[in-house]
Amino acid sequence: MTFTFSPSIRSFFGRGLVLFVCLFGGIGCGTAMLSDENLAKRAKRDFNRMKSKEALSTNASHNKMIKEIGERIAGVAQVDLPGTEWEFVVFQNSEANAFAMPGGKVGVYTGLIDLADGNDDEVAAVIGHEVAHVAFRHSNKRMTQAMGIALGGVILNTALRNKDSTDRRLATGAYAAGTTLGVALPYSRENEREADHRGLFYSAMAGYDPRAAIRFWSKMKKSGKRLPEIFSTHPNPGKRIEFLQSHMDQAYGLYVEAKKARGERPNP
Repeated sequence: MTFTFSPSIRSFFGRGLVLFVCLFGGIGCGTAMLSDENLAKRAKRDFNRMKSKEALSTNASHNKMIKEIGERIAGVAQVDLPGTEWEFVVFQNSEANAFAMPGGKVGVYTGLIDLADGNDDEVAAVIGHEVAHVAFRHSNKRMTQAMGIALGGVILNTALRNKDSTDRRLATGAYAAGTTLGVALPYSRENEREADHRGLFYSAMAGYDPRAAIRFWSKMKKSGKRLPEIFSTHPNPGKRIEFLQSHMDQAYGLYVEAKKARGERPNP
């Protein structure tokens, strides 16, 4: 889609280009605006609120499985996150999803367990991924990014205050599209790749077969329709599988070592 702007709006964007680059260029690499402690407090409050409002799983087997997998992976991740108070909760929700919050709050939906056919190794692949998000402090970085985008919107609205409605609509539309496709999504994909990489190793070091990650994402790929990759914050499942496969030899070696340390036989 091509936007056509009046000369005044083109002039504004020309003058504002440096501001835009300064505002968004450092979002991904700058110091986080919010401390880990403050984020953990917010996350704990929001997680407790969610537990009080959303349906929790009453399936004892599911709850036991998620608790055991979570604690084993958290034990491995403690080297990166010492002193974290982990909590793993199963929510009764048919969506195949899981999430992590600062401070070690992790939620898993029953729909994800169902998609994994209750397989510990497949579920561990996802929990390892979510724990890695916490280890990389991605929530802190994402909130910093969101605050920067919000500030940019305020600046744009102020600059357009005296422009006609058509110019305002086109300019704000272009800004929204540019920040989503040019700033927010690439940064989020970077987060996802980091979490895929470290999460694969977390699950392997906890004694879960990392090859199960390929099985799970293959199921996800077949499970339903997805938006085109350019509009998605998560990598296309096919590309994710390729990335995981490229690190599988190393991950499998870590898995074999972990199983031997536990006195267990690794899957061949």
